[in-house]
Amino acid sequence: MSEDVLLSVENLQTHFFTENGAVPSVNGVSFSIKHGETVAIVGESGCGKSVTSLSIMGLVSSPGKIVGGSVMFNGQDLIGISDKQYRKLRGNDLSMIFQEPLTSLNPLFTIGNQLAEVILLHQNVSKEQAKEKGIDMLKKVGIPRAEKVYRSFPHSLSGGMRQRVMIAIALACSPKLLIADEPTTALDVTIQAQILGLMRDLVQENDTAIMLITHDLGVVAEMADTVIVMYAGQVVEEADVFTLFEKPAHPYTQGLLASTPKINELEETLTSIEGTVPTPESMPTGCRFSPRCPHAMERCITEAPPLFSTEADQHVRCWLFSKEEAAIV
Repeated sequence: MSEDVLLSVENLQTHFFTENGAVPSVNGVSFSIKHGETVAIVGESGCGKSVTSLSIMGLVSSPGKIVGGSVMFNGQDLIGISDKQYRKLRGNDLSMIFQEPLTSLNPLFTIGNQLAEVILLHQNVSKEQAKEKGIDMLKKVGIPRAEKVYRSFPHSLSGGMRQRVMIAIALACSPKLLIADEPTTALDVTIQAQILGLMRDLVQENDTAIMLITHDLGVVAEMADTVIVMYAGQVVEEADVFTLFEKPAHPYTQGLLASTPKINELEETLTSIEGTVPTPESMPTGCRFSPRCPHAMERCITEAPPLFSTEADQHVRCWLFSKEEAAIV
């Protein structure tokens, strides 16, 4: 693994075990993130984005289980390490901003209690020093009257303020990797812009890598260096952000971009992708996107395509690229 690579996920497989047997949620996902790089993972709900992030964080709970693959973080394989080893990493080198801050913050403890807990757990400081750092973190994320908020309970704060608190907790120990799962969902545009600005500052100041999970392509265009498109538990396309927006290769990626409203174009109806993401229990044979794909051939229905590499240095899981002079990844 290159010294520049911070996180390397190889053939990750996460299944959920039910009365009817194993249900694959993440099926053979591979990607890497370099130090200081922002990688966006996009796709519709149910594509496996959040389960991928929870697998990396070691937070997949029963009936879910990682059944294959490796997750190398900073030279250490996280698959199979103990809960104690994971607790040393989480909140310190490896942090996550969860999708809904109200369910992530403990309603019985003040913001200060929850901030100080992370700092005291991972850093050799006194309670007073932890309090000072906690208040300083709240100020850094743009929270006014930080001392008062430090003493407040989560229910007394707005959605945007709670999200900022979650970011302050996640950044308190200057992590090497920040996983942000829909960090701007349900926030107004002004707060969204401020939170994205905070994340950009983090990359510049601490060389922190960010794994950004989102369905908002506007956020992707503004934040990402590399984009990974997931569909039905698999990576279907990977490219740098400029290539992906200028020359989307996979029919699913093309559909996502076509369905995004454009400020300089007036359209009476928006383009949509027909059908829905298949459930893990009813996954089609062959290409998983074939039932919804306008370019589907007979081969797509019977054979699952591998990832092909294109001349534009994209990786695309589509039989349309099998005749190119490109090697199968």
